[in-house]
Amino acid sequence: MIRNRKRWWLAGLTLSLGGGFFASVGCLPRQTETSRAQAEYDPEKDSDATIGGKTVIGNTEPIAVSAVGLVYNLKGTGSSPQSDGWREQLEKNFKKRNLNPKRFLEDPTKSTSLVLVSGVIPPGARNGDKYDLLITLPQGSKTTSLQHGVLDTCDLTNFEQISNLRESIIVAGFNSNKGPQGADGLLLGGRLATGEGTLVSGSVIPVKQDTNGEATIDTELAATDNPALRVAKVWGGMTNVYDRPYHFLLNGEGSQPRLAMVIAARMNSVFHGGGERAGKVAEATVKGRPLVSASVPASYRLNHQRYILVARNILLSPPAANDPIRKKLDQELLIPETTIQAGIKLEALGSEAESSLRVGLEDRECPWVRFSAAQSLCYLGKADEKVARILSECAEKHLSMRTHALLALASQDDAPCVNALVELMKRSDVSLRYGAYAALRASDENNEAIRGRRMANSYWLHTIATESESLVHLTTERRNEVVLFGHAWPITGDFAFPLGNEFTITRKAGDETVVISRIVEKDGEPTTLSAKYRPDLAHILKGLAEMGASYTEAVEFIRRLHAADALACKLAVDAQPRGFTIQELSKLARKDPLAREADLLARKSMGSAADTGIAQTGGFDITTAAEEKANAPKAPIVPMRNRDPGRLFD
Repeated sequence: MIRNRKRWWLAGLTLSLGGGFFASVGCLPRQTETSRAQAEYDPEKDSDATIGGKTVIGNTEPIAVSAVGLVYNLKGTGSSPQSDGWREQLEKNFKKRNLNPKRFLEDPTKSTSLVLVSGVIPPGARNGDKYDLLITLPQGSKTTSLQHGVLDTCDLTNFEQISNLRESIIVAGFNSNKGPQGADGLLLGGRLATGEGTLVSGSVIPVKQDTNGEATIDTELAATDNPALRVAKVWGGMTNVYDRPYHFLLNGEGSQPRLAMVIAARMNSVFHGGGERAGKVAEATVKGRPLVSASVPASYRLNHQRYILVARNILLSPPAANDPIRKKLDQELLIPETTIQAGIKLEALGSEAESSLRVGLEDRECPWVRFSAAQSLCYLGKADEKVARILSECAEKHLSMRTHALLALASQDDAPCVNALVELMKRSDVSLRYGAYAALRASDENNEAIRGRRMANSYWLHTIATESESLVHLTTERRNEVVLFGHAWPITGDFAFPLGNEFTITRKAGDETVVISRIVEKDGEPTTLSAKYRPDLAHILKGLAEMGASYTEAVEFIRRLHAADALACKLAVDAQPRGFTIQELSKLARKDPLAREADLLARKSMGSAADTGIAQTGGFDITTAAEEKANAPKAPIVPMRNRDPGRLFD
């Protein structure tokens, strides 16, 4: 009997590991019986209650995943791994694929290396979503450089300390005797993601901020910079293989199955019409303590923060048009101090709030009101030419609103929103131009206005907004790409730039062409191959790719041009706009109705740490001024001192 119990527990653990057990074991509910009275929850008797008042959000922690992998295509800088646990694990992985490990691990040309692969799966991730990978070398590795390497396909798993897992099981109310016993150590989970792709190593770009908050290459540091070649990234190299929905866990007296069903129904009614990309919106599951499991709808896929804010403000009983709650929200939308919160709450009513939100579009005095109303209409799928125009104006004129306005436009694939982003890419403001491009790429990377070309299977080259001012943009994070705005990027002057150990780019005085040379081995002897190209950056980058140069050489060439003042157009690095959280915007709107001080503050804070591509998170609720005042810590009461001269102490 005991033996059968052990088998049952291990089987259950194995199934749970495959579904992300370690991410949720800490919040497993105790098995309790549900009374008849609890099951008969009536939402009409609790008309002003919200989902946020009845639930807490779960499954919000990122999951760390890792693997032991193999990098190939190294240029004689690899090594054979030493005999240890890492090698044993990699050999097992090769044998599962019916491959001979020695063929890859004992390469005499030193073109391979064992590496450690790690990544993070964020909350709300969907099956097929892509994230970045960090590639490092184990201690004692003799590999000298990961440059030019390619990561072979590998499976990434989560892990947990056995002692932590045992403690979580006890806290959850289960019998600790059924948990993992014995000494502490790592317990590996199931396959949560796969990894592969081209490594980027040694192309770190030294940057500095100019007076406008835009990043440019630090030419002095670039001349002496010696990037670490033993660490690499694979941008977008990890593919998630399972869904991570958010959990709305019922709290306290609200833990009834009937209430869980009401919450799921209300979420489905508000977040309906998400299209094929939205998938399943919400599903209530009753296991002891009920919870609602909800995936992020398509409209909010770039802004999970807003999705949770809206979901938590959904009323359990939808108000009628003449309900006092509804009338109060209509009034608060038109007041700068409350417009941000009111927009979220009206958005939580769903499509029936459209008429109220459109009234906010007509406000001519306060940009916050127009911004709040247009943003909510966009996420509700009600964007038209007017909504897109207002969001475009907010992004262009108000730096404090730029990030959220661009995200709202990117949330929809309707023509008005797409056209607005395309037009914003033509403006003179570098941050606005690149921000609009990044938003459109996040929305639809195959859009004709931004479609890129894969260069040497190493990076993307985008030539966009051809009728606008010329600009070259590089990134130090998130993606291997070079973005060229305009139609020409001339190269001037005379130079001779070595790129790595193989390439040299030269332009001699009076010569109308640029020569790209590469040293290759032919018949055991080094041979030089050369080709001529016109002095334009786009043309030379294509020539480098044709001759086998990677992203590392492309970035190195651009930064050397900049350092030599040979690039006859503006260069920007990481010009993604940095924004405020929705909570911070709410506070700014209370004190600054015209957003003038907020825009100045946003410009001063450019270049500070911020999430690129997805709005920053700032919690799951927005508090009003009255709530902040009520919750503010009160000053301690200091008793008055006794002034009686006959007393020595109080």
